[in-house]
Amino acid sequence: MSASLVVNSDGNDFKTGTNTIDSEGDASDTTWTGNKDYQYARTPYIISQKIGSPATNVNLFRVYTRSHGTDVNSKFKLAILDIKKADDVAGSSFGTFSIQVRVHNPRGTDDDTILEEFPNLTLDPLSPNFFAKKIGDQYTECDSNGKKTEYGSFPNVSDHIRVGDFKNLVKDGQFKFDTELVPMGYEALRNPIKGETITTIPTAVTQSNQLDANNTFDQNIFYGFDFSDEVSRQYMSPIPHTATAGSNVSMSLEDQFGTDEASELGVSTFTNKSTQITLSNSAIQQRKFLVPFQFGFDGQNPATEALTGPNITTTNTQGFNLSSTTASGSVAFKRAINTISNADDVDINLLAIPGVIHGLHSTVTNHAIAKMEARADAFYIMDAAGWSDSIETVKSTISNLDTNYAAVYYPWIQVVDSIDEAPVWVPPSTVLPGVYSFNDNIAHEWFAPAGLNRGGLSDVIKAKTKLTHAERDDLYENRINPIASFPNQNVVVFGQKTLQSKPSALDRINIRRLLIRLRKFIASSSRFLVFEQNTQATRNRFLSIVNPFLESVQSNSGLSAFRVVMDDSNNTPDVVDRNQLVGQIFIQPTRTAEFIVLDFVVQSTGASFPE
Repeated sequence: MSASLVVNSDGNDFKTGTNTIDSEGDASDTTWTGNKDYQYARTPYIISQKIGSPATNVNLFRVYTRSHGTDVNSKFKLAILDIKKADDVAGSSFGTFSIQVRVHNPRGTDDDTILEEFPNLTLDPLSPNFFAKKIGDQYTECDSNGKKTEYGSFPNVSDHIRVGDFKNLVKDGQFKFDTELVPMGYEALRNPIKGETITTIPTAVTQSNQLDANNTFDQNIFYGFDFSDEVSRQYMSPIPHTATAGSNVSMSLEDQFGTDEASELGVSTFTNKSTQITLSNSAIQQRKFLVPFQFGFDGQNPATEALTGPNITTTNTQGFNLSSTTASGSVAFKRAINTISNADDVDINLLAIPGVIHGLHSTVTNHAIAKMEARADAFYIMDAAGWSDSIETVKSTISNLDTNYAAVYYPWIQVVDSIDEAPVWVPPSTVLPGVYSFNDNIAHEWFAPAGLNRGGLSDVIKAKTKLTHAERDDLYENRINPIASFPNQNVVVFGQKTLQSKPSALDRINIRRLLIRLRKFIASSSRFLVFEQNTQATRNRFLSIVNPFLESVQSNSGLSAFRVVMDDSNNTPDVVDRNQLVGQIFIQPTRTAEFIVLDFVVQSTGASFPE
């Protein structure tokens, strides 16, 4: 009978763990006690051969995934191989090793595919092959306000991993330990079940020889973590608070035995089945091991049911509680929105948060509106109605909103789930970004993302309600864009109003997105004017950039007329004395009666657009 783990058993605590990051971005092992927020996956410490008296292993480094989430734990295998002792490396007092990132997909044909390989790595910090230089160690953390802090000294070369927790090896640029240290194993894995509630937990299985299922020698087999074992694979799960190693122990090649059949390698030195592996008595084909990733986490207790579609509630949308300003889900979503709120740091032009519904989760949707207005260069597709909400309900829900940086659509639509291949109900913001993208691809941002030519929802099975002509008019008059169903035309977006209450050009999505496009262009162009002399030559330089751009917009049906003013009339002596460069752009969007004035000021902090 094979043992198994029950990863989501009662008593597991995935919410109260702590994760302390020091000033260099390293996670101290004494304070990393579980999962609280989203986490990157990481390996256990990679350990060296035993040195000193008494002989002990040295913690060398950890390897982290560059993406985070529970699923990342089981995406990759980390392979360490080609381990050479220093005596075998010409011209160096350090040994070398290689690292591979391999696919873990036990049911797929791509299992064990090598995604990346970093050969001839060394622990020598002065070498160009220093492992952190060749792989990279940089990453970014965001606080609750969206402020980013960057850690690490070496740019990321790998697309999938980074290294960390190696500062104990180096002091003042010099290696602190015996230079002959090389990776020879990894520390004990953590249990995916709380040790204090479960007394007997199956240990992770280790591959302890290079014999296949038919007891035949295969030099391609790695020692270390056995990814083929079902119980072992459950160790690649969220790690709960107060997780312990339990009965797991560190894996070291020095504790493994060789194979008599290694004589097939055709080398004079190899380790047989009665001898433990060392750097001196083994063949290089025997010095290889696999390491798993743990600790990757989505930020949600996996025992919590994630409600979607018609089942979404105030306290549970996709597993998040958004019922109040202090609810954990609200805090998480607001933090995510804050992370993209800085226009200088993150360039976006569209925001959608499917499943976050204004009628249920206004704390988050109002925050999103405020941040898009503050950025003034991005647009928010907001879900206003729940699955069962009537037209009257959604009209009431958005009645107090007034912004031209957001739009809502009604009703929900049905699509095919790409995983289950079953029809599911989803809110409009799930598919509307595709409409906007299609519109921009075949036309421009200043065209309406609606109608039979650019508003078709070809992947939608049906709308929840087949709106009548009167219902479409009622919705549109109340600033809600209808999703209509026409005979032989499938489902179509049939409106393009913003949530602005006052009638003007800006109550149309295409006009707001036109201005967003212009603002982005002006902001990027004016960066080169910062700290330049406020002279006519500088102004002419700017005009020579902006005027051709506006002419191209006009020729592509975005503008009926425009005029750019940046001269002595708005750059008076007192403006110049304040170290400002002021400009005005008067634009008349196509088919509108009024001019819109876009004022901007270039100063030492960049371009600002007072409204």
